[in-house]
Amino acid sequence: MTISDRIAALLLRHLRKLSALVLLIVLGLGAGIPALTFSADNTSFFGKQNQETRDLEDLGEFYTGSSGFLIMVKPPEGEMFSLNTLEALKEMTADVWQAPFALRVDSPANFNHSRSEGEDIIVEPLLDEYAEVTPEVAERFQEVVSTSPEMRNRLVAADLQAYGISLNTVLSDDFEARRDELLAFLDQMEADWAERYPGFEIRMTGDVLGGLTLALAAKQDILTLVPMAFVLVIALLLFFLRVPLAVGGAALVVLLSTIGTFGFTGFLGIELTAGTAISPMAVMVLTAASCIHLILSWFRELDRSDRATALHHAISENLAPVLVTTVTTAIGFLALNFAEAPPLQDMGNIVAFGLMIGMIANFTLLPLALRASRARGGDRLPLREGMMRVLADLAVRYRRGWITGFLALILVAGLGIGRIGYDDSLVRYFDDRFEFRQDSDEIQQHLTGLDNLQFSFTAPEGGSVFDPDFLRDIDRFTTWIETQDNVVGVSSLTQVIKRLNMSMNGDAPAFDRIADSREANAQLMMFYELSLPVGLDLNSTIDVDRQRTRVVVLMRAEHSEDVRGLAKVAEAWMARNTPDTQARAAGISYAFSTVSERNNSQMLVGLVLVLVLVSLIMMATLRNARMGVISLAPNVLPAIFAFGLWGISFGDVNLGSTVVTTMTFGIVVDDTVHFLMHYLDGRKRGRSTVDALQETFRVVGSAIIVTSICLAIGFLVMATSGFAINQHLGALTAIVIGFALLADLLFLPALLLSFDRTKAK
Repeated sequence: MTISDRIAALLLRHLRKLSALVLLIVLGLGAGIPALTFSADNTSFFGKQNQETRDLEDLGEFYTGSSGFLIMVKPPEGEMFSLNTLEALKEMTADVWQAPFALRVDSPANFNHSRSEGEDIIVEPLLDEYAEVTPEVAERFQEVVSTSPEMRNRLVAADLQAYGISLNTVLSDDFEARRDELLAFLDQMEADWAERYPGFEIRMTGDVLGGLTLALAAKQDILTLVPMAFVLVIALLLFFLRVPLAVGGAALVVLLSTIGTFGFTGFLGIELTAGTAISPMAVMVLTAASCIHLILSWFRELDRSDRATALHHAISENLAPVLVTTVTTAIGFLALNFAEAPPLQDMGNIVAFGLMIGMIANFTLLPLALRASRARGGDRLPLREGMMRVLADLAVRYRRGWITGFLALILVAGLGIGRIGYDDSLVRYFDDRFEFRQDSDEIQQHLTGLDNLQFSFTAPEGGSVFDPDFLRDIDRFTTWIETQDNVVGVSSLTQVIKRLNMSMNGDAPAFDRIADSREANAQLMMFYELSLPVGLDLNSTIDVDRQRTRVVVLMRAEHSEDVRGLAKVAEAWMARNTPDTQARAAGISYAFSTVSERNNSQMLVGLVLVLVLVSLIMMATLRNARMGVISLAPNVLPAIFAFGLWGISFGDVNLGSTVVTTMTFGIVVDDTVHFLMHYLDGRKRGRSTVDALQETFRVVGSAIIVTSICLAIGFLVMATSGFAINQHLGALTAIVIGFALLADLLFLPALLLSFDRTKAK
């Protein structure tokens, strides 16, 4: 009697007690579900130690304004500068100032414009809050906003068809309560505006709304995709297995593994994000695949043995393969800890734990259901042995063709992989079903770019931001970067100083430059700041110590490469042209634009580790080094083919795509393990290569096909998410599984026929 036989006998002897224990454990884990929380932090995808994250923290430390909103106000056509529109803009600006926790509000209405009047300099808002808008005021307003580089593509559209109102808030303490109070106010304000200003189009975006949409996407995926995947998987099991009680047992196993996974997440205090919310769905689909192997094995044996013997045989036959595949799959997910994005690390740990719960339930609760079933064998199954014999004949007869075809696919895939680029953007992560994406697209199209690069310049030691040479370097950089592709606006301290210097000298264009001394520049800024109302200081541009100043570059980027490319070009330009005045590119857009590349390089370490560990496990399990090496091909090639097809069809990948190769390597090993273990068992019994292959197709062929279909459809459900990371992860995984099925059924037999020492008859 083998070890598997002994364990199977032990399990069957204590099946009820063990099943009750598993139920208690899962129910205990389920107590953690009420502790689940959803993260609305749009920086949660960045590793805490990478340079981009540290630069973001520095920006928050040195400059005011953290949680921002941008409201687009688009008046009716032809009414942009009418008196009624300007009165409305003034009232809207005042309304936004009433928002809870408002720190700063910028609008064309309160834009402080400097001009000379005789020997005096006047610094005042374009629209006086307490004065009526007259035709003369409207004319001056139109003249300024039409020519101001500080407002263009930021607070007023380049085509003069829309205004922008920017709101900065402070939500650091008791963030969630403050955020909810603020959003309730803004929702009510927007509803009031719809009544008071008919014909005006109002759109809103911002980092708080982006973070909230992340949490919303996570909740939607849990409430819709997880149940949808469960129903589809059970429907597929009913179709392929045709035994309600067996399928009910599998459904219970899947349900309990999902509950255990959610509870485990809650107990660990892991916040669910849009990137981790689908973890229980992955557990569900993978656990269902393990159940299929056990049920089909039991089915086959019912045709030859009594029920007790069939159940014992099914457990004994699948114990080692299911254990190995569960461990290798868990290793693939645990390797996500090499990812730099914390949600991907969390997903790997969550799924690995859930798989273990599913495996334990698979060998306790499912056998209990099978023992109660009165099924009569596999003759009612849609995938019958005759079909498997035909498939085996095709694999054997055309083995050279399959090898040639797969080698050709490698070349084609290489071309597709060469076309792949990385595209990550908080806005583009969401599809059009989300209001945040709809509003952001409209604002980007009609008002300004929503991507930005930020450069924080530090004055030379012993100097200040008002040193003329330092400011001239920044002004040269500002002038240069304004001309670059995709740049729609630049906000810089030098713009304010040059305008003030010109106003100080009678608005003469010759003085549109930096003043010649530190003292003169400092006096200009002091005069300007003393003229500003409360809440409109320059701390968003200059730090309190006057040692740093920030240049913000607004971009209308269609791809992350636009952001990354400009950052590299800008840093190279500074190194050549302003070597004494340099700064690194930073900001949320830049952090997102680099996250996939950085994560992909980190995942290479994880992939190597997974390849080594899984290969060693395969060699130890199969007790055959040659077979362990052969098994690598059908497990590595599917990911290559999938990314090649993706590169040809779509081109771009995102953060979710970077973990697919590592994650799926453990998944696709499942069918390879079952195939090779049965094949080698046949070879040990003296069968020839061809006979062993035909027997393997008969025994496990249907299970491999059914599990692959269930896995692929389960992950395709994930691809219907409104969140792009889950879309890519689900779709690519489904494609990998599809190619893995072809590799196991066609390419692997061809390899065995070519490299096994026993030749075919």
